[in-house]
Amino acid sequence: MDKYNLYLFDFDGTLFDTLPSSKYVFKKAYENIGFTFNEDDVLGFTREPIPDSYKRIGAPKEKWRVFINYIEEYVRSQESVNLTDIFDDTYDTIIDLRMDEADLGIVTSNNVPHVRDVLKKFDMQKDFFKVLVGNQEAPNPKPSPEPILKALEMIGYRGDKKDVCYVGDSLNDCISAVNAGVVPILLDRNDEYQDAPYKRIKSLSELLD
Repeated sequence: MDKYNLYLFDFDGTLFDTLPSSKYVFKKAYENIGFTFNEDDVLGFTREPIPDSYKRIGAPKEKWRVFINYIEEYVRSQESVNLTDIFDDTYDTIIDLRMDEADLGIVTSNNVPHVRDVLKKFDMQKDFFKVLVGNQEAPNPKPSPEPILKALEMIGYRGDKKDVCYVGDSLNDCISAVNAGVVPILLDRNDEYQDAPYKRIKSLSELLD
């Protein structure tokens, strides 16, 4: 695997197993607006902008703002943090990349306070990530390039973008990377995207090969 000066990572489904947390958050938010959805759809919800999934499943337009308020409330909850786990390959990969003196960052559609709470839970809040970008720092979600470009701006990156990669578990992550001019790397743990036209890995540890 090529080496990069800056590694940017998606959060949900890439560094951390947030699917149980997402199921909790979406279930509570949709219940509170009186709308029923299929819980098997939650993985898809995490891989597209929330407005897209909300519209796609036919949730009521007039309850959108109330729904978003509930999403924010339950994401910030301690239960959401408690239900989040770390993937087996995350910690060692991050440590080894830092030991190689690579800079690291997180670019997510989640919110940064929640990300900080999860990092604290796994004792990763200090000296691991140079930048954290969430939905408040970059309101236009992936596949827009805005979140990645915001990370580069916050870091003050002035190098060649070919020395920057963005690692994520969805096609939207890769499209965002391409749109931002950095190298996309698709983390495909379950062989869902065998025909995707991107660098593809099955484990974060492959970044070290």
